[in-house]
Amino acid sequence: MQMRGGHPSYFAVCPACGNPILICNLFKRTEGSRSANPYGRHYSASVPGVADYDETAYMFCPLSRNHSDPGNTRRTPTDKAGRELYALMRDQFDRYVYIWEKTTGLHVGRGYARELLSMWRADEGWRYYRASYFNQSFMLFYAAPAQNLVGRYLLVDGPLHCYLKKLQIKSIRFTPTRMDGYVRVDRAEGHGFVDLSFLIHDQSPVMRGEHCVETYRLSVCLGDVRFEPDLKLVLDTGFLDSLMAKDDSHRNRTLLDMAADVLD
Repeated sequence: MQMRGGHPSYFAVCPACGNPILICNLFKRTEGSRSANPYGRHYSASVPGVADYDETAYMFCPLSRNHSDPGNTRRTPTDKAGRELYALMRDQFDRYVYIWEKTTGLHVGRGYARELLSMWRADEGWRYYRASYFNQSFMLFYAAPAQNLVGRYLLVDGPLHCYLKKLQIKSIRFTPTRMDGYVRVDRAEGHGFVDLSFLIHDQSPVMRGEHCVETYRLSVCLGDVRFEPDLKLVLDTGFLDSLMAKDDSHRNRTLLDMAADVLD
């Protein structure tokens, strides 16, 4: 709580851009508010003890009404929000992997997890303005080069498995595995090397009432041929919060130890 104009005002931090937000209509209707219900709106000044105002971050914030696409714009190396994203990736890596797997159906094994995390570190993925605390599961892939699909494990009838089945690619088959509920993408009998890959792109925030989700497109290519249409994926921006509200009994210690090693 802060005193503003002689009256108490309540602030929080925007989960997407790290800027201060003013909580409107918490106890009574705030003057100039657009709704009778409580909601948060960006506050264009630093609030001591809450957050410093960053105009660039606000301009690119997906929760801002008039946001711009950040492209590949990066935060400065010393940016506080960027440093916090780095720490979150280290401390919540297992949960980010879980969110990715549940959203796409593509399993990330230990070797692949280390590879992705190492690429993210080398690329300094925490510095992209498009990265936020709730979407880092997708940021592991967003700036990465095309990723090989052959040999990957897919959740049976998950989003990516269903999509690939519809494409009816004759050079691949789905092999049952010892991992319950998963199949492996393999080269079909009679075919040589298969260059099947995917890319994540076209991040887009979508407001559903007062709730924001992010949509992404996953493109699959066989060699130089890109299949149409892309697979559309929807990331629930509240997914990480729901996992963090649980106890630690479900945490994946192997992935956490890996993150602590890679992001030391």
